[in-house]
Amino acid sequence: MIVSRMPAQDVTYLDWAASAPPDPSALDMAREVSLRFFANPSSPHGLGHAAQQRLQEARLQFARAVNAQAREIVFTSGGTESNTTLLLSLLDRHRLGGVERQKAHIVITAIEHASIFDQARSLERHGISCTTVHSRPDGHVDPNAVADALREETLLVSTMLVNNETGAVLDVAGIAAAVRERSAHQGRKILLHADAVQALGKVPFSPAQLGIDAASFSGHKLGAPRGIGALYLRTGPAPGFLAQGGGQESGRRPGTENLAGICALALAAERRVSALGETFAGACRCATRLMRGLRQIKGAWLFPLARSEEDFTTYSPFIVSMGFPPLPAEVVVRIADENGFCIATGSACSSKKKDRTRVLESMGVEAETARSAVRVSIGPTTTLQQIDAFLDMLSRALPPLLSISRGAAG
Repeated sequence: MIVSRMPAQDVTYLDWAASAPPDPSALDMAREVSLRFFANPSSPHGLGHAAQQRLQEARLQFARAVNAQAREIVFTSGGTESNTTLLLSLLDRHRLGGVERQKAHIVITAIEHASIFDQARSLERHGISCTTVHSRPDGHVDPNAVADALREETLLVSTMLVNNETGAVLDVAGIAAAVRERSAHQGRKILLHADAVQALGKVPFSPAQLGIDAASFSGHKLGAPRGIGALYLRTGPAPGFLAQGGGQESGRRPGTENLAGICALALAAERRVSALGETFAGACRCATRLMRGLRQIKGAWLFPLARSEEDFTTYSPFIVSMGFPPLPAEVVVRIADENGFCIATGSACSSKKKDRTRVLESMGVEAETARSAVRVSIGPTTTLQQIDAFLDMLSRALPPLLSISRGAAG
């Protein structure tokens, strides 16, 4: 039997980017839908029709939350499936649009989530080449660098909207414009995709304003249950998806729909987006307090180093990356955990991988320093008092360890 070491009420949760605590309203919705609309939405009887109607209502609700049309939403199991499904669609011969598999090409950035970065490596093993564009030291990507990476055979460009490790808000609109301008003379439509998992409910945006064709979303980052997500696909020519089955989601994602999860996701997204102004302001206050406090702790680093305490236009206030070199990130996370604070060594999906420093190294951070990086992520209920307590803990616990580790290193 697994026993929690510490009651949840005694823990300060600062790992919202990995998974948000469940929204009670979303859980209530999931329970209600499970009990009332238990029939298969594809069944021809009355209960099946009722479930199908509830599904379409949730689709419209979620579409409104992300500034899209209901027919542009495909429900998935989460952000990772949304990302990988889109990339794997490139293996469909119809999606290649006349380009030979050996010449087909995609462009991604070096700071993508593992579900994009690793899947691109998989595509390379199947004959589709990939160009990886590095970020600048500030964690952002130059739109012209992305455009320079295009080829005549480029089929897709994928970039994050908000980086899950540094909080950098990428200029996706600028990237889309540069790609469209550069590729206009080729006569080929390049699919533009944005990983918006860390953006929904945290920064205002709409797919149309960004100029993108596809975007990925995840439910458990918003307070919905794990195992539900969505893929936005702009109305128009759609990728040829490989998975086949019962024809659900207009044939784009087979399998009986997770109606309870979908309804919970739609409600959680609506609630987060409607409260964005208030939660954004609160996150700004907390992030400013955190960064100012870190600058008072000897030996603390911010990643990127040039990040300003007032810049919440190009950086999300919900994510702050820091380090205490030469202390390994795992040591800082353990000390924080022992003192009742939950933080992370970076992306939860790559925390146990050897390449978990990939994002920071792509920004020019030395590997040794990058291994010290930890991530604090803020949520709607994070308070200034919690941030102050966290800073107090760091200022007391880390300096002695830093002195010892630096002495040992010397």
